[in-house]
Amino acid sequence: MLPYASILVWVTPLIASMLMPLTALHPKVRDTFPVVIGFVTAIFAASMIPDVLHGGSIELSMVWVSIPGLFQIQIGTLVDPLSVFMCNVVTWIGALILLYSLGYMAGDESMLRYWFFMLLFIGSMVGLVIADNFLSLYIFWEMVGLCSYALIGFWYKRPEARKAGMKAFIVTRVGDIFLLAGIILIYLNVGSFSFSALENALKVEWVKPVFSTIPILLLLGAIGKSAQLPLHTWLPDAMEGPTTVSALIHAATMVKAGVYLMARTHLIYMSVAPTVWLTALVWVGALTAFVSATAGLAAVDIKRVWAYSTISQIGYMMSALGLAVGAGVFVSQFHLMSHAVFKALLFLTAGVIIHSLGGMRDMRNYGGLRRDMPITFLTCLFGVFALSGIAPFNGFWSKDLIFKTALDTGQLAVFIILYITAIITVAYSFRAVFLTFFGEKSEYAKKFHIHEPKVMIIPLLILAFFTVVTGFLEHDFASFMGIHADGFGEIDPVILGFSVLAWVVGIVPTYYIYIKKKPSPEIFGKGVWGSIQKMLFECYYIDKFYYLVFVDKFVAGIQKFRKTHSGILSYNIGAVVGGFFLLLLIVFLLGF
Repeated sequence: MLPYASILVWVTPLIASMLMPLTALHPKVRDTFPVVIGFVTAIFAASMIPDVLHGGSIELSMVWVSIPGLFQIQIGTLVDPLSVFMCNVVTWIGALILLYSLGYMAGDESMLRYWFFMLLFIGSMVGLVIADNFLSLYIFWEMVGLCSYALIGFWYKRPEARKAGMKAFIVTRVGDIFLLAGIILIYLNVGSFSFSALENALKVEWVKPVFSTIPILLLLGAIGKSAQLPLHTWLPDAMEGPTTVSALIHAATMVKAGVYLMARTHLIYMSVAPTVWLTALVWVGALTAFVSATAGLAAVDIKRVWAYSTISQIGYMMSALGLAVGAGVFVSQFHLMSHAVFKALLFLTAGVIIHSLGGMRDMRNYGGLRRDMPITFLTCLFGVFALSGIAPFNGFWSKDLIFKTALDTGQLAVFIILYITAIITVAYSFRAVFLTFFGEKSEYAKKFHIHEPKVMIIPLLILAFFTVVTGFLEHDFASFMGIHADGFGEIDPVILGFSVLAWVVGIVPTYYIYIKKKPSPEIFGKGVWGSIQKMLFECYYIDKFYYLVFVDKFVAGIQKFRKTHSGILSYNIGAVVGGFFLLLLIVFLLGF
């Protein structure tokens, strides 16, 4: 690796974010500096690959806080195949998104704030995945949450953006409480925050009940961050931020943090993984994948479709981790790599459309755009083919590997759920393509000069290329992750047959409904079909239930409590004095 690469790979973007105010005097410097930093950071990440090609790890640590006789806390970096892989995903995808931002965000009045948080976001995520202990991981975990809050609500003058940012912050905090509880239990029982210390403790004390509780608490933290059931509701609303932010959150940062945490926990627990934790991973992932995919069928906001898709695909990754001990890390991370590429591509193609059509995200106001946006259309097709698992695109290899793992481990029910989800994925993906690029151009779209800025097209072409290339890296990636690679990279005829059937069942009805209009899509908005469509549009009313129980009831309680505050000082002082004497009476009666 390059000298000190494991430190510079996360320190560089963090320091660069702090230096952004110095670039404010010259717009060209302000906009070029973060892009250069993005690619420099990616080069640092790539330089670490040779050090872990043949297995092994490099751990660098130092004493952070030390009180003699009481405790000592160390922090450091862990360079192993998992951390290096994640560093490269975050930095390379991040660098392309920063480059794309030159076109998408051009002319925005708050560019300095945008670049600051984007660099801080990338640096925080890299720090999270390369940390060698749970304390550092948690610090960066919260920094990632702070950046997502700031960037989702970036256009804070819009009420929807403000609410979405706050919602993401609050919902993910629920999971963070459980994560913090798990980390505290680790320290209390191991005496260290280090991954290696927990792993060593498990070799001799894994039968202690607390060590079976810890991964469940960590899973609850991951559920919040990665938007899995039942804490998934924040991610669809997070689409109120700039599309570049959406691409970064979905492809390389925020939601991938939970998957990484589970993969790291998986490696630590390896031979003593609690059955209940593995089972929870499998079913949380499978159910989330199905529920969010069905919601994607009814969404009309193009970014919301891809948001539900992300929740669903993260579900596949979670299930993969629970399906197989050891190999589960490779299987999940292989799909994570595929998803990082095709989901960044899909969001960035959506960004080109939104940028050209004055911010419009409703696909019903698109139509016929393939003639005006040929490159965007073609690259979007590459992304949709990959998401749908169509050969030879990367999603075909990684998703079929999950199917094979489910069958090989005897998890037939999980296979059926994930397979039905795959069919639904094909349907909502091609529905988005047909609504956006086919048919007649809408009256709304005719008002705009539709164009494809070159600086935005370059990242699309690069990502489209890698939707094909990365699929053929299955064998090499298995070897890189330390898994016996024999059998990987080969096509299973049975799984291939299932995949072809999924393509046909997903595409053909969608084609007839949205292209041939046989039957017309309007039919599904009436009667029983209309009720089902509304239920899917509202994602089974889960969010409305949360608002009813946790928001509306809370606000109503606060309003009732406010009535006790008259604003008259003498009354308020009287209440305080009365409460004090009541407390004294209770203490006296209890005999304290």
